[in-house]
Amino acid sequence: MRAGITAAAALFFAGCAAIEPHRDAGDDLSRFEVLAADQRVRYEAGAREYAERVAAILPAAMAQVEAGHYRPFAAPVAVHVCGSDACFARNVPGAPRFTAAVIYENRLLLAPRLFEREPERLHPILVHELSHLHLGQSLGHYTMGIPVWFHEGLASLVASGGGADLVSEEDARRAIAAGEHFLPDGAHDPTGRKNAGQWGLKTTMFYRQSMMFLAHLKALGEDGFRRMLLELQNRARFDEAFAATFGGGALELAREFFSGLRCARPPCTAAAGAP
Repeated sequence: MRAGITAAAALFFAGCAAIEPHRDAGDDLSRFEVLAADQRVRYEAGAREYAERVAAILPAAMAQVEAGHYRPFAAPVAVHVCGSDACFARNVPGAPRFTAAVIYENRLLLAPRLFEREPERLHPILVHELSHLHLGQSLGHYTMGIPVWFHEGLASLVASGGGADLVSEEDARRAIAAGEHFLPDGAHDPTGRKNAGQWGLKTTMFYRQSMMFLAHLKALGEDGFRRMLLELQNRARFDEAFAATFGGGALELAREFFSGLRCARPPCTAAAGAP
């Protein structure tokens, strides 16, 4: 019981992806209507217009994720569109904090704010969540076998910044220069989660920094990055797959990466150039 409560708490604070539903969420989602034009899209009664907007962008969003993960989705995709805040709140604890979520059994939900208040974020947020869904189809919903920074960094990278878009790279670089950034564990612990709060970061800053680190790893050699990501999707252990690809652990490479960014800015640059 205690382990279950701890896991649920960790899931709650992990951000948009690791969400546990209310007990009746499955029954609630079963009442959603299926969009005739694309049966992968389900919607709350009255939200057909929103569902049609999702259907229009879903093929491109899925293709973007498959390209970023280097393989097709392992199972059929279903996107649930809430037309009311009450609908989203029934299924997603802490709903006001989120625009979208992937909950248990890899069920993807979109909040009405993506259609009403933040329509420009619909495509990138959909891609971000589809990345979580894609990985979840192979490994289980937001698997603890992969660290949170990798989950969120990958989803934001695949979505070209989606999910990390509320913090600019320049904002992240300023925080890093001030020593405010995450660091992976020396060895990943698959029994626990470390989220933004562990390093005193806001969630969106954590997502941006994680994305930047993964983009750096990919830039070191996409063939190796691709190989590692495919191995992870085939259930390889995270530390082993990472070290085999990059010749060192995630902590070592992250320290080098963030130190390099810090010393690309004053006063570090001035100190480095001093006699």
